[in-house]
Amino acid sequence: MGVDAFLEEVLIDEDVRRALDRDLLSWDGVTSAEMFGGVSYRLDGRPFAVLMEGVVACRLPEEVRARALTLAGVSPFIAPSDETGFEKWVQLLLLLPEDVPAVPPWLEAARSDVAAGP
Repeated sequence: MGVDAFLEEVLIDEDVRRALDRDLLSWDGVTSAEMFGGVSYRLDGRPFAVLMEGVVACRLPEEVRARALTLAGVSPFIAPSDETGFEKWVQLLLLLPEDVPAVPPWLEAARSDVAAGP
């Protein structure tokens, strides 16, 4: 299966998306758009998180990223279209709407990292 076909088949749990949207889209300057077949959350147009099937990926500063990677359900993020991964990004397992309250602190760190610059 090619990347384009894979991206068309990425399934987003709409209940999880609504729960994330409720939190993240209430933050100043945050919008959402399609990315990697999922939903990206952007601060002033720059992505800081991406919701995909069963995970939310986010860009974290190195110290926070290192801490996150010690937790169960967290791993380096590798987008379906890029097998080499994204240096500053991790993915957190996110299967149910009930899991959403655990992720905003990580996503706030990601938003702050993007706000701080490159």
